[in-house]
Amino acid sequence: MVWAYFPTFYSIVEKWDSDATFSHGFLIVPVSLWLAWRLRWELAGVPFRPSVWGIAALAGCVLGWIVARGAGVLVLEQFAAVAMIPSLVLAALGWPATRVLLVPLGFLFFAVPFGRGLVPYLMQATAYVAALLVEWTGIPIMRSHMYLTIPYGQFEVARACSGLNYFITSLVLGVLYAYLNYRGWKKRVLCVAAFLVFPVVLNILRVYVIVVVSYLTEFRFGPGTEHVVFGRVFFLIVILALFWIGRRWHDDMPMPAARGAAARADSAAWTRWWPLPLATLLALAGPPFLQTSIDRSREHLANASLLVKLPEALPAWQGPDEATGRWRPHYVGGVTERQAMFRDDQGGTVDVFVAVYGLGAAHGAEMISYGNVVSLSERGSLARDGRRAVALSQGGPLEVRELVLQEGGTPRLVWQWYVVGERPVVGPYATKAFEALAFITRNAASERVVTVSTPLGDGAERRLEAFVTSRGRCVAEGFPVEACGG
Repeated sequence: MVWAYFPTFYSIVEKWDSDATFSHGFLIVPVSLWLAWRLRWELAGVPFRPSVWGIAALAGCVLGWIVARGAGVLVLEQFAAVAMIPSLVLAALGWPATRVLLVPLGFLFFAVPFGRGLVPYLMQATAYVAALLVEWTGIPIMRSHMYLTIPYGQFEVARACSGLNYFITSLVLGVLYAYLNYRGWKKRVLCVAAFLVFPVVLNILRVYVIVVVSYLTEFRFGPGTEHVVFGRVFFLIVILALFWIGRRWHDDMPMPAARGAAARADSAAWTRWWPLPLATLLALAGPPFLQTSIDRSREHLANASLLVKLPEALPAWQGPDEATGRWRPHYVGGVTERQAMFRDDQGGTVDVFVAVYGLGAAHGAEMISYGNVVSLSERGSLARDGRRAVALSQGGPLEVRELVLQEGGTPRLVWQWYVVGERPVVGPYATKAFEALAFITRNAASERVVTVSTPLGDGAERRLEAFVTSRGRCVAEGFPVEACGG
């Protein structure tokens, strides 16, 4: 199974190595094996009976892996691959053995580098509460989105300040501590909850202390590398304090005594072990099936010149004109992309950018990834954005993401959206969901990202709306040849 799904497992290990937030992943498999070893005597007392339920669970995991990899949802792909391990254990050893190994097998899921979706919410909570605490302290402060401004300087609550590394590490330690020290599920749930709440509070206090120290020392201390060291030391102290407090309600956890392997005589005969080879064949069938779907998608994208057509001779508009050197979003790796400028009768300009990708990872690069952003500032922090509905003459309204950017020294108003097949979508999560649906039903072979932008100023919104509504379906669907008169 590891051989068949090697790219997925390799992506997990690569993330452990490249991102300090998930470096604890190197310890997950050894800890899981140790937890299983502690249960060896209990496992010796249960019969092994292969189960068809394991085959059903494995089929669900393989299907989930195909959909997630096809749609380019890496974290779900990794979860599906890891979930195949307990599914194979269930297929090979049956329910009694799986129940004994439930915690060690479940602990393996912490190997998956998950949690990035929490970053925006953690950032917003940190910025809001930290600013409130600073204000209560009596220090003048002004908060503008992710920026905290005080006398002597300004702070930005960046993605690295979200506290996700505290949150994930504390969750893993909390689950392990609760399992090893408490018997009842109530105590265990409360223990894990405490390990989840305190890191969030800790991160907010860390930002608060840094701001206060920077203010009191007129920025001689606080914003430098010392704030990183302070955060790590603070986290270690809090975790040790939680361990010490938790010992007060510690339960005695007797180790299971050796009971021998007498019950092994009741295990299934070798003729009833057919679920195991069947489960193995099912697991091996996933990657070839995925490849056939990818090949079909690539056939559609073979001729890049037939994928995009920018409209010409629009009423009240001139263009498309060459836009080399002008602003463009930071999307790379598309099968094809087009950038152009249109000019209205009043001399106002609208810049258009569209890039076409294969569904998910069907053609190499993924459309929605950490590297692909509208503005470079989004890689370090959160962009100020909102949603806007544009009424089209054909069909329903087009919903777009609206941003105000400062790149290049000229403020710009930007509208951005995605298109899966012929369906306009706003937001990365909704786009991924429609990718998965299109991949399963095979009713679409490509997706695209579209931005239209104009210099910020009086009439900027009206200018973009006039351009978008001038060709309705052509613009909304991302300038496909069939909708733009090609």
